[in-house]
Amino acid sequence: MTPDEIVRRCERKYRDILRAHLLDENPFPLIFPVGRLSNTLVERRQQIEELRRRSKEATGLGYRLEWTTANQRDLGRQTTPSRAVIDTLDDYLGLIRKRAEYAAFVSDVSRIRGRIPALEGWMQQYPQSVVENAGHWDDLLTVCRYFMQHPRPNLYLRELPIPVHTKFIEQNSRILRDLLDVLLPSDAVSTAESIFNRRYGLKESPLLIRVRLLDRQFEAQFGPCLDDLTLPADQLSHLLTDHLRPRTVIVTENLVTFLTLPAYAGCVGLFGRGFAVQQLAILDRLQHCRIIYWGDIDAHGFQILSDLRMRFPHVSSVMMDRQTLEDHAAYVV
Repeated sequence: MTPDEIVRRCERKYRDILRAHLLDENPFPLIFPVGRLSNTLVERRQQIEELRRRSKEATGLGYRLEWTTANQRDLGRQTTPSRAVIDTLDDYLGLIRKRAEYAAFVSDVSRIRGRIPALEGWMQQYPQSVVENAGHWDDLLTVCRYFMQHPRPNLYLRELPIPVHTKFIEQNSRILRDLLDVLLPSDAVSTAESIFNRRYGLKESPLLIRVRLLDRQFEAQFGPCLDDLTLPADQLSHLLTDHLRPRTVIVTENLVTFLTLPAYAGCVGLFGRGFAVQQLAILDRLQHCRIIYWGDIDAHGFQILSDLRMRFPHVSSVMMDRQTLEDHAAYVV
């Protein structure tokens, strides 16, 4: 085994060394058999010299060599290294060049234990995550303590009253999710949700849907001459269900198509914005009126039509048929 191989084997044990600190255990000494040396005398001497040159006896840190003397049939009496031994944590950290990183780990573990002892089990399972988030633990713990005291706060992320920049939460949502899943009671975590805001009860910007009133219903009922509105989905659902009650809804994929819809009695036009038509499912009124969909005659257009029909099976498509395509072949691209 070469000195580089000794270092690599030590690096693979780093997670165990971190866990040993958490468990107050002493994993030293670490012992690695040197393995079989070359039978060729010149190569053997080179191997031994390389091991010796980078050992603790030569450099002041790292591994020391244990030696064995034996008679060998081809080479006679030989004294060779049999084991590489790392006696202390300091030798180990010097060898893999992680003294500063380990010191930060020890400090962070103390900080976490002092502020949120309930993370002890998580640290023992994921000690490398403590290392990977060095320098962030004060803010991470501040965020965690807020959610522990105010589960599912029903506030916007940028509205949270904590002394941490809310962009920090956005940038560190992955580690925060790991921590909050451990710390919060089960009824405070929507486990089926992967989006941070939904998972932990934060508000999201409302879904906005654009609607055109094609027979001046709004003016007739309420007075103001408004025929092009953009509303949160729940407010639009209330307007359609409780006030306008359209008999027909035309959903378009393209903005210009939407803007040029003609006047039509008892009808409203909805701008589906491509694949955003899936979000129209919140509009209960669509279950009780005629729905017309007008999109592109291409693969995406028909996929959108299919998605819309999964929610509203009674959707009819217009101008998305073979005859329309053939009649306007000059415009096919």
